[in-house]
Formats: sequence, structure tokens, C-alpha cells
Amino acid sequence: MSYKCEIYGSELRPVPPFHTSQTCAKCGRADPESRPGCGRSFTCVNCGHEDDADHNASVEIEARARRTGGSVTNSTRRRPTAPSPVS
Repeated sequence: MSYKCEIYGSELRPVPPFHTSQTCAKCGRADPESRPGCGRSFTCVNCGHEDDADHNASVEIEARARRTGGSVTNSTRRRPTAPSPVS
């Protein structure tokens, strides 16, 4: 992804994926009931916002990236390690 950012002049901002598919892009409430059966549709149980589940999640991911403004600390992200010495 980083090489594409260089090509298009954009910035890569890692976003923790926790609850992005269950969070309403309109009101911000996270609730697993908003994804009935984990299907293709998203209907917020709080505000009634309806959208395609993938589109709703992508809007939420973009909003999180914009809010971060800087680097994101994600404990699940693997850190690069030095290669093992070859004998």
C-alpha cells in the first residue's frame, strides 16, 4: 500500500479494524445488532441509518484515519524484526 501512496501523493494511516463493520458511519454507535446475520446490509439500531455493510465500514475507516492525524498505535500490528543470522 505504501508504494501506491507515493504514486498518488497520499498518506498511509493504519487504522485499528476493531468494530469498523459494526459502527454506524452516521452516528458513531457500535452495535453487533446493526449487522443482522453479518449480511451485506447495515442498519443502525440507534439512528436507523441504512447502507451497504462494506460501504458503511469504509466510510468509518476513512473517518478514523482523518481523526488520527498522526500515527496510530495498534497493539495487533506486527513490528518488523531483524532477519536471523545465517550459519
